[in-house]
Amino acid sequence: MAHQHGIPAPDPAQAPALLAALMDRVPMWECGAMGADNQFRLARGAIENAGGNPGVVAAGVGMALWGWRDNPLDTRLAALLRAIMEDAPQAFDPALHALVARLHDRLRVPADFGALDASLNEQGGPASAPARVVLDVVLPRLADPAHGLFWLARGVEWCVRHENSVGPTGDGTAAPTAPIPDDATLETLLRAAMALPGELALPAALADRLRAEWAVRRLSTGDALRQLDGLVAPDAASGEPSPFAPWYALRRAELLTQLARAGHAADAAALLLPLWREAPYHPNLTLALHELLHPLPAPPADMPAPAILLYTWNKRDLAAQTLRSLRAAGFRGAPVFALDNGSQDGTEDMFRAMAADWGSPFTVVRLPVNVGAPAARNWLLSLPEVRQREHAVFLDDDVLLNPGWLDGLLAVAHARPGWGAIGCAVTDHTPPHALQCADFFALPPDMGTRSFADLDEHWHIHGNSAGSADTLLTAYTRPCLSVSGCCHMVSMASVRDVGPFDVRFTPSQFDDLERDIRCTLAGLPVWYAGTVRVRHMQHSSLRQATSRARSAHIFGNRIKLEHLHPANKARQAREASAALARQDLLRKAAALAATLPPGTE
Repeated sequence: MAHQHGIPAPDPAQAPALLAALMDRVPMWECGAMGADNQFRLARGAIENAGGNPGVVAAGVGMALWGWRDNPLDTRLAALLRAIMEDAPQAFDPALHALVARLHDRLRVPADFGALDASLNEQGGPASAPARVVLDVVLPRLADPAHGLFWLARGVEWCVRHENSVGPTGDGTAAPTAPIPDDATLETLLRAAMALPGELALPAALADRLRAEWAVRRLSTGDALRQLDGLVAPDAASGEPSPFAPWYALRRAELLTQLARAGHAADAAALLLPLWREAPYHPNLTLALHELLHPLPAPPADMPAPAILLYTWNKRDLAAQTLRSLRAAGFRGAPVFALDNGSQDGTEDMFRAMAADWGSPFTVVRLPVNVGAPAARNWLLSLPEVRQREHAVFLDDDVLLNPGWLDGLLAVAHARPGWGAIGCAVTDHTPPHALQCADFFALPPDMGTRSFADLDEHWHIHGNSAGSADTLLTAYTRPCLSVSGCCHMVSMASVRDVGPFDVRFTPSQFDDLERDIRCTLAGLPVWYAGTVRVRHMQHSSLRQATSRARSAHIFGNRIKLEHLHPANKARQAREASAALARQDLLRKAAALAATLPPGTE
């Protein structure tokens, strides 16, 4: 069997054996292939370490093509894919080869690569700067023969990630300008790039691919589907598939899962199955397709509700919004325990007003001083009413919940007994809903980035999906080393077995990770429930480390983390969590292979 563009494809019936070979040869293959960094590393690692295994070579080549379709203006992936194509030109469609070469020639990194960042920062940062800043930097550089597409990539990235529909006025007044079409800046960039002469002109297929990226990330689900269909229709009519056809199919499947209608999972799975047959080596695709075909059963209606625990310090309005979101999303009538951690902004009064009309048990705890996050969590866990529960869910004071969030956590708890903690996917609350946290693993020390010159470092946490767009390929359930503390459930049995949160991490940072590590070492796996999505109204705490004091605090707690567990325990936890993830991936790949019709290749 071959990919539609001529690349030899592995036999999907042999997916478990291929994945086992890849995991033996390429570190962290089982963790995931989200984002250009991981895709480039995995593709190159498979090719360089294939050891004569043709399936591993094919997986590396396929991963390079997958990554390029995902990130067609990434310099490294374009260079890698071009080198592969020039090494074996007979294996590739000539038109695809020509397209990749044409793009790569214009994707060189310029000497002034930081010019756009500098201009945006002068205007308060990417999220605050008006579109004219981007246009002023990018438009004059588009015609640069070697670097034009580098600048286009930066401009398109800003449109997708940061552009607002309402911009500030030019005269300094507080009133905003009238809203403009959201894609106005994007279209200005694309049309300017397409209007360049000769080989400098942006290919129409790539322009449509970039339009689709913007639509999927910025528009409502229905509008995005309509725009995606409109972009794909000309290719379907001509009979000539786009070089990005698999990417379009994946995005359509992603959008279908967001529609609240019967049969959406089956429709999405029908789109993913042909992709998996071509790319059975892709860990996220394997996991996501299995989740669609074999979802966990809903938790029993009579399953005891957990305690829901929330603590806050001087975030009255955010905490109130979180509680309103909780009430709207549903919580199975679970008792709520809200701790005011020494606030001075009226938080206690807000909590008591909420409790008065909540309609089910709502307990307010008031502390006279801020004792920090670990101690606040432990205080809540120590309450007699909480200790009587089987499970307890911690919510940050700045999250937005979706209906079914609690059933998603409880489904994992019911199906996977003996767990220590269960967490979910955490995203930005504004479009394009970039992932802040998914499932965490630990890198081997030789793969990590050192933070200290005079300290042996054992912990390098791999957030394999952090910063990626929120996609279907992170919507799966599996064991991992750690999950975000933003919304996570702990078993009270694990609290008794391994203890609560370590107050040495006061006021906050790494206390949830360190407790997850203890659970892993004790044989109480941590589970990621990626079908549950929580919107986070602020950045993750690591991304908020913008001052010297905050950075110093984070580094201080990193030192504590390094000294709490010796090297052998760090290795044990790292390898145990990775082994569970490998077993889970192989089991799911085998289940998918077993569903293939006889004789499928």
